[in-house]
Amino acid sequence: MFVEDLPESTVYTNIPSKKAVSDPKYVTQDTAAESDTSYFFYQDQSYPRDCGDIQDQCSTKNVTGAQVIQRNGYDAPFWVSCSGDWTIIQRRFDGLIDFNRNWDEYRDGFGFINGNHWLGNEKVAHLTNQKTYELRIDFETESGLTGFISYGSFRIIDEFSNYSLVSLGRGNPVPDVPWCPTNMIPGNCNRCIATCADPSGTVDCSNDCGDIQQTCICPPNYLMDGTNCIRREDCGCYKEGHGVIEDGVSYRAADCSERCACSSGVLTCVSQSCDQDATCKEANGVRTCSCNEGFAGDGLTCNNTRIHRDCYDIMTYVSTESGEYSITPSGWTGEPFNATCNMTIDGGGWTVIQRRVLIPSRQYFNQDWDAYKSGFGSYSRGFWIGNEQIHHLTNQGDYELRIDMVNLNHSAYYAKYDLFRINAESDKYKMSGLGSFTGTAGYNALSLHHDAYFSTPDRDYDDYSSYHIADYWDSGWWYSGYYYCDLNSMYYDDDVGYWN
Repeated sequence: MFVEDLPESTVYTNIPSKKAVSDPKYVTQDTAAESDTSYFFYQDQSYPRDCGDIQDQCSTKNVTGAQVIQRNGYDAPFWVSCSGDWTIIQRRFDGLIDFNRNWDEYRDGFGFINGNHWLGNEKVAHLTNQKTYELRIDFETESGLTGFISYGSFRIIDEFSNYSLVSLGRGNPVPDVPWCPTNMIPGNCNRCIATCADPSGTVDCSNDCGDIQQTCICPPNYLMDGTNCIRREDCGCYKEGHGVIEDGVSYRAADCSERCACSSGVLTCVSQSCDQDATCKEANGVRTCSCNEGFAGDGLTCNNTRIHRDCYDIMTYVSTESGEYSITPSGWTGEPFNATCNMTIDGGGWTVIQRRVLIPSRQYFNQDWDAYKSGFGSYSRGFWIGNEQIHHLTNQGDYELRIDMVNLNHSAYYAKYDLFRINAESDKYKMSGLGSFTGTAGYNALSLHHDAYFSTPDRDYDDYSSYHIADYWDSGWWYSGYYYCDLNSMYYDDDVGYWN
């Protein structure tokens, strides 16, 4: 009876000899109060058996609306809705009443007589067993198509036999009414059909409607699967919380924690997580893991492609942990070189250019020009990063210099300059820039070496004409006529305010 497929339906019973044409929308909860409704009372204490009896006693007008009847042998009179001599046993038209009911409710009836209702199987059984009744079903589809079908002999039996339909008779439908298969409803023909493979109905637009205006279509939340309509969740590529994934299309969760793909109606899902250097975002309409700026890869694995000029870049883009990292200063034409980065002292991001330790296996700094040019040593034993490296580092921007020192009494001091720069080898790595001094080291010893050239035991570029300071102190440094600061020379403990 199209109980679920039709948005509006009315079911009537009547004795076959009496015919009445009724509009299923005529008697509703809203219009019943305005209709010409009559209520009948009988002096002989008996009630009419159906709406046909009422109509017989009211031959001058058409009986509509709520009336009271009682089938012979039924316990008590009950209300029904009449349309002429038709007794209405079911009406659905706006979805306000839920017809998903249990056995007892269908037995006793539910709803409102002048609106959506089911009269009740017990009442229908008593009605249809007192004589031969005709059944008529009137319907109107969502697209506005109306029609009806009638059956010549309708009867159901009692609850003991589960209200079985024992008689129906021959159906007599109106011509050209589209009767649809299971899970399909009449509707307007549409060239684009929503299917499990194309749930949006934007790809499969090959359907040829021709002159056909009315056809059978899938109801809401159903999709075509071959020649059948099935629920969306029964499609092979249905994803809970998302819907149906189109064939050949991938889906990712909003946080990119899961990736699903539909292939030939089979849904495959795998868990995943974006790389720590990637972000989950939308690209070309799809959520995906994308590597951050300076990194390359598929988003699940990202490799650092950014050129890091110094340890400040390392701290900003790579890691805030102290350690050894690869850097490439601006203008550096060789391979990237390793630098020791201090990420804890004074805000972090410091590139260490020299370290000395007082241990038996310490690195000796009595090295020649080429060694000081390219660098030597190791972090554990002490090192010099290299004059060529220092030149490229300090000439790609304004750099600060910080010197941390510990004396033989294990007291710590530091000196800090807001600018430090040296020139190229062609200018003997001259200390061309030295800014203002702050710190706890007392005397500003390095200021006396500003504008000095770099000297080593095998290269004498100090200001003494008869004295080779670097050779005397077994070190390389920026010597002028003074050597109040020489952080690469031999250790001594004279309290004269020197930094060495």
